[in-house]
Amino acid sequence: MAETTTATQAPEAAPGAKKIGGWTMAAFAAPSAPLLALSLPSLIFLAPYFNEHLGLSLTTVSLVFLSARILDIIVDPMIGSFQDRSTPKMGRRRFWLAATTPFFMAIIWMVFIGLQPGSPPPLVAVCVLVMYALFASMTIAHLSWAGELLPDYHGRTRTLGAVQVAGMIGYVLMLLLPALVRGNGGDSVAAVHSMGYAALITLPVLVAICVLCVKEEKLPPQPHVSFRDTVKALLENKSLRFVLVPDFLIGVGYGVTGRLFLFLFRHYLGFTANSELLLLVYFVSGLIGIPFWTWLGRRIGKHRALQWGCIHAGIALALTPLIPKGELMIGLGALVIAGFSQSAGTMLVRSMMADVVDEDTAKTGGQRSGLFFGLMLTTSKVGLAVGPLAYVVLDMFGFEQALGAANTPTAMLALVLLFTGLPFVLNMLAAWWVRDYPLDERRQAELRAEIAARS
Repeated sequence: MAETTTATQAPEAAPGAKKIGGWTMAAFAAPSAPLLALSLPSLIFLAPYFNEHLGLSLTTVSLVFLSARILDIIVDPMIGSFQDRSTPKMGRRRFWLAATTPFFMAIIWMVFIGLQPGSPPPLVAVCVLVMYALFASMTIAHLSWAGELLPDYHGRTRTLGAVQVAGMIGYVLMLLLPALVRGNGGDSVAAVHSMGYAALITLPVLVAICVLCVKEEKLPPQPHVSFRDTVKALLENKSLRFVLVPDFLIGVGYGVTGRLFLFLFRHYLGFTANSELLLLVYFVSGLIGIPFWTWLGRRIGKHRALQWGCIHAGIALALTPLIPKGELMIGLGALVIAGFSQSAGTMLVRSMMADVVDEDTAKTGGQRSGLFFGLMLTTSKVGLAVGPLAYVVLDMFGFEQALGAANTPTAMLALVLLFTGLPFVLNMLAAWWVRDYPLDERRQAELRAEIAARS
């Protein structure tokens, strides 16, 4: 690994650099809790719910979610670009975050609660597609605002670290909710309904806190750039490739491990009664690790911290099958270690993307945060969408998902290799890919100076 650049080697922050207190930062990050929490049930709980409660076949359910992911590739960058060119008086990011909320709440109610057994597949598909588009609108607005809130190198790490902390808190609470419902006699349908109600209660409150308590710096109207010129600028942007490629690789790794986690711990490691607890510990450890990766990014630079986070994640996951079977305390300790870097990739890559936006702004004169974060959201979703292909591979080797099923040694080996080998290779490739990332702290400070001089 190349020699690192510490914070002391970079230019001093400008005397008038913007500062934000802890309470204001918490208010800003708050909407991320329900937003990220909603990404979990759509991956884990909604598909079985549509199959068991609504009566849709697994093939139909797969087509519904696959269609939504394909549409995301087109829609997310368009949403970001449209937001960039809007000029509402209250600020473009605040406006779209607030304006999308009531529509998002309506579709949340429909998808999680309103759809009934026998609902026609086209209706279910439309609801899921609309939910994903509105989710993208809110997420792009919030992430774009995060990149603009504290526009210096370390300020972005702090802001997106806070966003990731809030999101992980929502993630953990959403994992606890089904367990609490089932512990009180509820079934899987009641668990999904409870997730919908939790989102409907928390989302408008936390968005209102963010919009009312945090001011957005007004930016000038963005120049219209043709589709052809936009594509050309993106293809020529070397720094963008440094960010989108690891974002995709990390997304694929998350998609595979997330879908195979319960299979590995139930079928191979023998934790039939404690697998959900171990999954919860894994995510809680990711939450605890965020301050460390934020500090490391300040100390050695974001892309160097990302490299170490990927290396840690790859090695930790590769060693997971060595946990003694059925030994709960050892399993808990191992997942505390393995989960520690679970949030590092997402947080650091997003912070790096905000710096890429600066490079584009210095070159083109446009502040296109929405477009760039829309592209990032697309690569993340596409990466996660690759995860279900692991089911196809397991099926080819005859793996049986039912608890107590007598899987062959070949099927179990396929499960272990998919869970360990693929994420290990992807994380190491992501760490290697960013080795020459050019936007360190010094270069980002130069870009901000260029932007300020042009303004």
